[in-house]
Amino acid sequence: MRIVLYSPPGTGKSRTIAEAGARSRRALVFTRSHLEGLQMAKYVAEFGGDAAVLFGRRSLCPFGAENSVQCLKLRESGVCKAQSRRPLKLVFDVDELYRQGVCPYEALHAAGRRSNVVVLPLAYISKVTNLSVIADLFEDVDFVALDEAHNLLSMVEVHDDELYSRRYCVDADGRLMCLALPLVGELVRGARRLVAASASITRRFSHIFTHFLRARYVEISTLPGVENLEVDHIPLAVRYRTRTRRKCIETVGEAVRRVFHEYRRVVVFLPSRELAELYTSRLGDLPVSERPLGDIDQVVVTYYGSPVSEGVNLDVKAGVLVGFPIPDIRSDELWLKVDVLNRLGFNGYRYAVLFTAVNHVIQAVGRVVRGLARERKYILLIDDRFVHYRHLLPNYLSQFLK
Repeated sequence: MRIVLYSPPGTGKSRTIAEAGARSRRALVFTRSHLEGLQMAKYVAEFGGDAAVLFGRRSLCPFGAENSVQCLKLRESGVCKAQSRRPLKLVFDVDELYRQGVCPYEALHAAGRRSNVVVLPLAYISKVTNLSVIADLFEDVDFVALDEAHNLLSMVEVHDDELYSRRYCVDADGRLMCLALPLVGELVRGARRLVAASASITRRFSHIFTHFLRARYVEISTLPGVENLEVDHIPLAVRYRTRTRRKCIETVGEAVRRVFHEYRRVVVFLPSRELAELYTSRLGDLPVSERPLGDIDQVVVTYYGSPVSEGVNLDVKAGVLVGFPIPDIRSDELWLKVDVLNRLGFNGYRYAVLFTAVNHVIQAVGRVVRGLARERKYILLIDDRFVHYRHLLPNYLSQFLK
């Protein structure tokens, strides 16, 4: 069984992966962030598996040490008071482990080689230089899971001495930039069972993933609780030249205020960090924050691709998506990816530009629709291009766009 799994938010994708891992003799599960990795390990334990989390020091150290030298300095200065690497009971909570007098990084890594399920960051397999750290783990593995697998369609820098097929690469002013997905495909080739899961890999964008991962496509089409979702659309022309103009800012501001007064906890997504800062300054009459503040009434103003735009559960009732997030066409890396994809026989514009935009939309919506089966949620899409590209969006959004 080797599958690319399209699974909308709320379908229990992570728990499904955890259960399959727990029942495996030897499993590797790759996640985007250490918080998702710790959550995955908890799920594995709930299903009776023996899990470990092998993320870097910076992620697992309470003080953010990035290497062993910094770790030693923290201990010698008395800042870090960890005395052991073996907890009385292994838990997947960095703060709780530290309260036990244990170094979370050392405790979780000590368990790594003897656990049947090892949870690791996707970054470990998206670049050749990282592979030496975990190469031994791929020996005799029978199940590999790639959570949030859409992140693998990215470009990474490769050095001349790294063994990587140049057909997946392009020269960028002396830097060798390569597509990560083919490397991952070769790395997991020997796994008898594979699940590459994502809420963003819709059928229209699935071929490149099934091709390189040697897998078939499986789709879970129903969004749980979709009857509680309401989607509205404002066909405003949000473009590079219009989105900083007074009319656009005022139209968006009025919409955000209306949504806030009805739903009280709202997240707003904008095309860039700079625009998020600009629009935040124009919403001074609302309780605005750049990061979630818990269950209090607020408007979280952020941007597509921000740290809170993917893999983070937000306690919000509504979301406002401003602009159809076509990537910045001034980005050199974007056109490098287009070039590589075209040379490999895939439509570069489709996968580098349109897939990136659709992924940003789906991930942003995913921050809102958590818990949709229990309560009503609201999405407001502001841009006329949402209608133009509705055929690329999941049905739970496209059905509202006419």
